[in-house]
Amino acid sequence: MKVQSYFYKAILLLISLSLTGADLYARAGGGGGRSRSSGGGGGSYHSSGGYHSYGGGSGGGGSLSGGEIVLVLVVIGIVVIYNYYKNKGGNEAGSQAYVAPSTPAASFPEGLTPQKIENSFRTIQDAWQNKNLKDARKWISDGVYQRYTAQFAMMNKLSQVNKLSNIQVRGLRLAKVNTDGKYQTADVAISFRMDDRFISDKYPQFNESFAGDEATEYWTFIRRGDVQADKDLYNTANCPNCGAPFETEMGEISRCSGCGTLTNSGAYDWVLSEITQEDDYSPDNSMVKDQQLAALTQHDSLFAVQRVEDVASNVFMQIMEVLTGDSDKKLSRFADKDTAASILAVKKQSGGFIFDRLYLNDVSLTHYDTEGERLNLHFDLTATYQRVRANGAKLELMDGDMAPHSFSMTLSRNLRSLQTPEKETVYSYECPSCGAPYNDTTDDVCTYCGEPVIDLDKNWVLTGFNMG
Repeated sequence: MKVQSYFYKAILLLISLSLTGADLYARAGGGGGRSRSSGGGGGSYHSSGGYHSYGGGSGGGGSLSGGEIVLVLVVIGIVVIYNYYKNKGGNEAGSQAYVAPSTPAASFPEGLTPQKIENSFRTIQDAWQNKNLKDARKWISDGVYQRYTAQFAMMNKLSQVNKLSNIQVRGLRLAKVNTDGKYQTADVAISFRMDDRFISDKYPQFNESFAGDEATEYWTFIRRGDVQADKDLYNTANCPNCGAPFETEMGEISRCSGCGTLTNSGAYDWVLSEITQEDDYSPDNSMVKDQQLAALTQHDSLFAVQRVEDVASNVFMQIMEVLTGDSDKKLSRFADKDTAASILAVKKQSGGFIFDRLYLNDVSLTHYDTEGERLNLHFDLTATYQRVRANGAKLELMDGDMAPHSFSMTLSRNLRSLQTPEKETVYSYECPSCGAPYNDTTDDVCTYCGEPVIDLDKNWVLTGFNMG
């Protein structure tokens, strides 16, 4: 496209701004998220990784003055010309340009290669736009899986799809490697560029399209310290334990149908456990280095801060599904009765709604305390969303715009249960006592072994949830 065409479009956009006096921006989202700055003009776009704001401007209504228009036109002209020459010949439709990692491949931790990271990034983008995680399930955590499936459910209720194209991985950088209990974690900054279309045939008033948008996300991978380094979940379709091909599509439970191995436990390869937007990312979490917490959990070889944050993420997204019409019985798998009752009271009071977009920005273990024989882990969460009510072919907006919201959560467990290794089960989907999958039932005991579903001696239990 010629420079003049870009410039004329910019002029038309500016005229539109001056005539309406309104902030023009898109509603957008993905796996993580962050909101635009309060009152800013800016815009935003969505990808499988998150809700991103860009541009931005001063808040306030009213039209622009003549001098402001001239100044902004000059700035737009410079930016447009720069972008034109920067992208000239390198951003054709279907381009899959790859920029070499800014961190040497040899510096990445053993088993986590730039090729695996780029493979995971592209596979997740395909999974997002196809609303199917089958190709990624074996190497994503249960919390990441729940984040995406909850969003797919919301999108399906609104007949929405998100089409991504011209995906370019611009660079990879190792941001942080850490020891977390018996695990290693690695944070990788992924810089990318893509075109993005959010489409709904049923509700076209929410359709959006963005071209050539750029962002950086931090992807956190986790692996056990005693992993077998020769296993590769990213480039094979075979069980890392028995070698049998995966014959069935994995869903809530990522187990090999042949030997029963949990493929995403971190015992065989690096597992994607978190996606964080650049503005939300912090390389340090004091809880990882807390010596008292380490002493309390030292005999549980499966305890790690990253893992319990993944559980909190999983719980949060299941709560959001319940609030938007999913079965109340989900809560009976992880919440105590008082906490479940308080969540259902909020559901009843809300009168029913759907999230037009729902993105979990951040989950952080902030502090802990002991209460008698119980350990309480306290989390802060931030989610960006917009709620709507569906009325036939029309949508009623409950929120004026995408906005961030704060939540807090408490997960509790008896201290004596942390004196022995945790049984490796899939949280809220398998019995922590015998490992049997839960039937689609509201029974408060396992139908196989008869043990209680909610048991502070066996698993983390949701004992507090604050909507903020």
